[in-house]
Amino acid sequence: MKFEIGIVLAFFLVASCTMEKKDYKTSSQNPEFLHRAVKAITDRIVHDIFSPPVASRIYAYTCVAAYEAARWQNPEFMTLAGQLNGLDSLPKPEPNVEYCFSLASVEAALKVGTTLVFSEVDIDLVHEQIMKEYRLLGIPDDVYERSVDFGDKVAAHVIDWLAKDNY
Repeated sequence: MKFEIGIVLAFFLVASCTMEKKDYKTSSQNPEFLHRAVKAITDRIVHDIFSPPVASRIYAYTCVAAYEAARWQNPEFMTLAGQLNGLDSLPKPEPNVEYCFSLASVEAALKVGTTLVFSEVDIDLVHEQIMKEYRLLGIPDDVYERSVDFGDKVAAHVIDWLAKDNY
């Protein structure tokens, strides 16, 4: 009986050691991350009682930032620079360097959204939680840091752009 239990335990030990780690590139593409980011912004829009025109402004700038950070994962996606009034060339990722553009997209959306609402603390909590979840996906540290930095650069550019809209 002890021998059979030992064989079963040995089998599970070998099986667990040979299981591949989940591929972060696939799991990081889960749209739920961005959905939660936009939901957090929506919750703040409702809480802060923004009018529909102001809410649409918040969504527009937030989504432009998210799109511009994410568009680099597909070369067919075109920039909105030059297509939207006053939006000039946005930051570009370094060539031949790996990024997690979905992470950069969520980072950009949350940074822009946070600047446009009154109760930023609640968005900061969601931001922190989503970033922890991205960390758990096994994204290499250099890719993670580079992607967050790229999202921050895109967000800063969009924030500069929105400051000029005469709102």
